[in-house]
Amino acid sequence: MWFALTLFTLPAYVDALSNTTQCPTGCHCHIRSSSLTVGCRQLPASHVKQLSNELDSILSTDNVINHLRSLSIINTPLTHVPASVCNLVKLTSLNLNNNTLTELPNNCFTKLTKLVKLSASRNSITGLQDGLFDGMQSLVTLDLSSNHIAFIGLRMFSNSSDLTSLRLLYLAWNRLTSLEPWWYYRCILGSETSRVLVSLSNNLISTFTNKLQFHFRCGMKRSYCDLHLESNRITHIMDIANGWNFGADNFVATYICLRNFKGNDACMSIYLGGSTYSCDCTDFDIYRSVKYFQNDEILNDVRCISKLTPAGRPMHVTSIPLSEFICQLTARCPFGCRCVYRPANLTLHVYCSATNISSLPLDLPPLPKSNVKYKLDFSNNKLLRRLQHRPYFVNTSILDVSNCSLTNIALGVLKDIADLSVVNLRGNIIQTFPRNADTVNISAILLIGNNPWKCSCGNSWVIGWLQSLSDHISDTGDIVCRSPSRMYGRNVLKSTVENFCVDPVKRVLTIILSSVSSVVFVVFLLVITGIIIYKLRVKFFRRWKFHPFDRDECVGEDMGYDVFLCCSSEDHNPHGLRILREMESNGYRVCYHLRDFLAGVPITDNMIQSIERSKRTVCLVTNNFLRRLCTTLFDVVSIPLAYFNYKRRPPCIYVIKGRIRDSFLKGL
Repeated sequence: MWFALTLFTLPAYVDALSNTTQCPTGCHCHIRSSSLTVGCRQLPASHVKQLSNELDSILSTDNVINHLRSLSIINTPLTHVPASVCNLVKLTSLNLNNNTLTELPNNCFTKLTKLVKLSASRNSITGLQDGLFDGMQSLVTLDLSSNHIAFIGLRMFSNSSDLTSLRLLYLAWNRLTSLEPWWYYRCILGSETSRVLVSLSNNLISTFTNKLQFHFRCGMKRSYCDLHLESNRITHIMDIANGWNFGADNFVATYICLRNFKGNDACMSIYLGGSTYSCDCTDFDIYRSVKYFQNDEILNDVRCISKLTPAGRPMHVTSIPLSEFICQLTARCPFGCRCVYRPANLTLHVYCSATNISSLPLDLPPLPKSNVKYKLDFSNNKLLRRLQHRPYFVNTSILDVSNCSLTNIALGVLKDIADLSVVNLRGNIIQTFPRNADTVNISAILLIGNNPWKCSCGNSWVIGWLQSLSDHISDTGDIVCRSPSRMYGRNVLKSTVENFCVDPVKRVLTIILSSVSSVVFVVFLLVITGIIIYKLRVKFFRRWKFHPFDRDECVGEDMGYDVFLCCSSEDHNPHGLRILREMESNGYRVCYHLRDFLAGVPITDNMIQSIERSKRTVCLVTNNFLRRLCTTLFDVVSIPLAYFNYKRRPPCIYVIKGRIRDSFLKGL
């Protein structure tokens, strides 16, 4: 029945609408069923008031109000929505595209509770004030793209109990510069089968504010949404996390919760494509996480403004190695130095190489995270002569002070740097370490080569200490002696304590001098002993009954006598006779000239024969002997002595009796 009634009334409605609606001047109208389209592409702006009045006249009739379901007013110079539109309570679709609207009226759309689709794109709307769409629970699509919208009321979309059917919200191509997290309250109204789309792409958004005091936590109501923020002026993704209180300290975990995974599929997607990203260390955690979630679309078409391809286009962030995401820090960075945070290595590099510093800086930029360490490069500073304690050593992993002018490392500083990962002390003028360095437990990798090591005996303890640290020294081959000269170029770790303490040249000289001095001493001792014995020979012989010649040295020879006693005839009695008797009383066979010389034989021949046939010769040399034989002394004495030496006989024994006058010796 109702269907039949509709069939009869629908033509009547169309006829009535056609009869009552005179299309506005300069426009064209299209009437179809319960829809009306008014287009005024060629109408000048001066006819705006007339156009508005004519539209109010057409849309105020009862037939239109009661039967019109879809209205399109497009391509007109209208700057405001005609008041009559607000009374079309039966409308389900309103199209206000391609006009010159500057604002939307208050208390207008709230009356259109049956409106399902509202579109006012490509206008000049500058803002959306609170309350515009309150109570529009049937609204599914809201398209306000391509306007001049620069602000959105704080309560416009943040009430999840309002606009409960809204699924498509288009705000792209506007002039928004900041954004509140109201989109979350839209997204939680979606479902697995009916996701919400919020399009905010191609705005000027660079700031993310949180006047709503939103704080997302895992376990909150799940969102089913696609949030599009492409082509804005976002420089860091972490600005979103920080601005919207998304747990910046652990953004990745928060992001995973927000994504609302169902198996491998996410119920929430965020699109951030654009070419304005700084691509520094700020978003490093996100870049690293996406390496593990390669199907995540958050970085789709995210490009770096500071890194270009060979063709000059911004590089895609996923094509850049993680090690290249760094931050230049200026706050508290030492003058003339460069401070760079490298999250891929968990280090904050302080580059102060060749900056002419004379002491280590007192302060450094604070570490971004607790697990980040300093990497300090103070190399090539010739004015740097000593290391001092610095509080930041405890948070340092690498210290490079190579090619400076360090002369020593204090024990306290050695303790400070003992637990670092790497300590580079190469190319300084260090000669040794503090004596108690071997008491310090060193776990750092040391580079200490190319220093002028002093290899003296006092530093010999260094050998054992360095050998015990050989696993912690990277340049053992470059640790060579510079002094003393005998040790020049010798590897310290391959040396011994003896090498340090013993000079081979001095050692040889010492041995030689010791040997020579021993020989000299023995010779000297023998000479002294001989002199003493010579001086005390008589007493020595008498006291100890020692007779050095009391032995037969002529065994096997035809000897008729033991001794030949030679003296002057004037000394025969009593001296010669006493000596003769003394010898014979002791059993010696004595040849005595007064008794045993052959008569008629020259005295010289008798003496020669007596010497040849006697084992020893004893001459009693007195003044009488010398005076008597003065003229024949050489014949008598030198001939037998020469003959005796030829025969290798024992020396003669001279018994000198009395004092020989000096005048006599001179004459002799």
